[in-house]
Amino acid sequence: MTNLARNEFFGARVASRQIGGFAMSLTRYSSPVIPWHGHEEAYLTFVVSGRYRERLRTGVRDCLSRALVLHPAGERHADEFASRAAVCLNLHFDRSWLRSLATRGDSFERSAMLFTPTTSAIGARLAREFRRNDDLSPIAVEGLLLELFAETARSSAAGSRAPAWLRNAHALVVARFPHPPTLASLATEVGVHPTHLARAFRQHYGMTVGDFVRDLRVAFARERIAAGAPLAEIALEAGFSDQSHFTRVFRLATGTTPSELRRG
Repeated sequence: MTNLARNEFFGARVASRQIGGFAMSLTRYSSPVIPWHGHEEAYLTFVVSGRYRERLRTGVRDCLSRALVLHPAGERHADEFASRAAVCLNLHFDRSWLRSLATRGDSFERSAMLFTPTTSAIGARLAREFRRNDDLSPIAVEGLLLELFAETARSSAAGSRAPAWLRNAHALVVARFPHPPTLASLATEVGVHPTHLARAFRQHYGMTVGDFVRDLRVAFARERIAAGAPLAEIALEAGFSDQSHFTRVFRLATGTTPSELRRG
């Protein structure tokens, strides 16, 4: 099996930066398959655009646009890309910073895919610091990673309390948010009554399934707007019924319209 060194990745490197102790690279993936491999050090991936399926020894995960993916050192995985190329921002942690986390009992050494409005926003801000790369970027990147650690710790705590069927329902909604299943069909898929699903989802995740879908759609739309995609295309990709529906939901969530955000 191939083992890749620090800041070494398959794909075509677009740009690379050393920001403080953090090695970051923007990489474009266009090959349909990347074979089984591992990395000598733990690293973080932010999916800037596109999507891919990652195979692990323990299962499969779909890494969607704006997802953050954590790989512990040595984790074996293989990747399959759709017809459209994917662009990813990869980050290797500062070794001394990781050691300082470990002395407090904290660690990024846990395999995970994070896909919430909060983690997507952190990933997008990491990408902005990568582009900016000024004298304050090392502090900004470290601060964002600490925010991410706090978020992953909270998610892990919430997830550990949630039953397996509810975690499965949450993952299904994340994977299908542009065209989510109905509450009844989702409940059937995970084997519980719809009322029980609705009550448990709100108890563990702090919002209804519908509110969660709206948050995911708005977070997706914000990133696509920042990337310069046409608004009509964004509305379709995010699962809004039409442009007016997109504008109405976006304004209620953010206080501004997609057009105003783009002009601003």
